[in-house]
Amino acid sequence: MNTLRPDLEKRLLYILHWGLVETRNLALCEKHQQVFDLADALETLPGELDDWKEGSLEAIRFNLQAYQDKYRGESYDYLKYLEREHPPERF
Repeated sequence: MNTLRPDLEKRLLYILHWGLVETRNLALCEKHQQVFDLADALETLPGELDDWKEGSLEAIRFNLQAYQDKYRGESYDYLKYLEREHPPERF
């Protein structure tokens, strides 16, 4: 098992948090298919965090990218928190 960097762990936890916020907002708008697709993109994240491997980051990135590509302009930008911007100190 590889070690997960603390900064990356915080980024991933924020992405999971942000995904739950988006899920709630989508549910209010009755966008059921998008909720389903977002759940698909995020469901493996806790397992990857629990058993971090060499390919874990690539798998997470792939799932998030596929979701964002499908809902371009309609979804939250998860990859910016994975790659560019730091999550807030508290969330």
